[in-house]
Amino acid sequence: MSDAVITRRAFGRMAVVAATILAGGLALPGVAMAGQGPMHPFADKLLFLEGADQVYAFSHIDKLYATRVISAGGKIHDFKQATTGFDVTFDHLGEQLDTAAFVKASRVAALVIVQNGTILREDYALGHGRAGKWMSFSAGKSILSTMVGAAIHDGHIKSVTDRVAKYVPVLRNTAFDDATIRDLLRMSGGEAWNENYLDRTSDISKHLAIIAARNQPGAILKHMTGLKRAFPTGMYNQYRTGETYLLGEVVAAAVGASLSSYLSERIWKPFGMEADAYWMLTAEGGIEYGGGGTNATTRDYARFGQFMLEGGMAGGRQVLPEGWIAEATIPSAPAQQAGKASGYGYQWWIDTPGTYTAHGVFGQLIHVDPKRKLVIAMNRAWRTPGEESDYALSRAFVQAVSAALP
Repeated sequence: MSDAVITRRAFGRMAVVAATILAGGLALPGVAMAGQGPMHPFADKLLFLEGADQVYAFSHIDKLYATRVISAGGKIHDFKQATTGFDVTFDHLGEQLDTAAFVKASRVAALVIVQNGTILREDYALGHGRAGKWMSFSAGKSILSTMVGAAIHDGHIKSVTDRVAKYVPVLRNTAFDDATIRDLLRMSGGEAWNENYLDRTSDISKHLAIIAARNQPGAILKHMTGLKRAFPTGMYNQYRTGETYLLGEVVAAAVGASLSSYLSERIWKPFGMEADAYWMLTAEGGIEYGGGGTNATTRDYARFGQFMLEGGMAGGRQVLPEGWIAEATIPSAPAQQAGKASGYGYQWWIDTPGTYTAHGVFGQLIHVDPKRKLVIAMNRAWRTPGEESDYALSRAFVQAVSAALP
């Protein structure tokens, strides 16, 4: 066990105990702590929770933070159901695993595998069920990048070469002064940024603390405008959730509406999502956190993958510009500082050529394989954010599924 995991678990226990003491022993889910307004005892320690607490938080984000509804419509895009069971067996690190063993080993809460519009397999675990919603974490970045495409198609944004300061003027004379929408889509802005999820002083932790407070509208944007430049814009790819947050500010300003309502009207309703979703807000009544705050059923995450697979059509209407999906899902981002290729497009990961994937740091996944007409959606509760061993097991399973299908 790594020192990082030990530190995280020890901190999680101490933080929950402290919150309980402060609440006079009455820190129950969904109950506000006396003298601290609406803050839930888990809200400022989302990245450090364990076991049942972690599962509860990931599936009840609306109990922890301010949120806004993403309304579904009346007509549901139905999947067909396979008449025979689907399973795979694969070797990983010398151990033979089938799908059920993978679900347990990878702490899967929900798995939906769809090919040609037919559900081949659907699993639920950890007390989660089909109707339950789950936090996207960074898998939501791919949803937001797609909304950028929709805003261009609708004429709200002229081009990805537009400077972000054109839509969010407060970014002028900051580290983002010359940054274009494409720079942020490819995470190649030039600002100094710390994405360490286990560092309570990191930039991403500061964002989560502001969100947990629920009463600091504009504080995240102020934080972003105060960042210093580390290197020229567009030179390197470096993972920075703050850049996707700024893309959310751009889209909201350009369309003149909330991100939730725009996603609802352009994709959620017309494509036929089965349930209302919701989006975590930066504060009560504030803007949605574009860095990864969508919450939806796993079938609806699979439907979003199906929307991409079907060329960005929803309700008989083209939602995305011609060529957008092809442009967004190739590894176009510049190399990282160490010279390593990024494997990154417009907020999509290209793990295998010809496919593209939305990834979340605790195992959220929407994998799209156009050649096989395949979508895999997963929600998981990995014990530690971003462990390479977890990603390796995930890749092995996805590759096994792909190899088993024509």
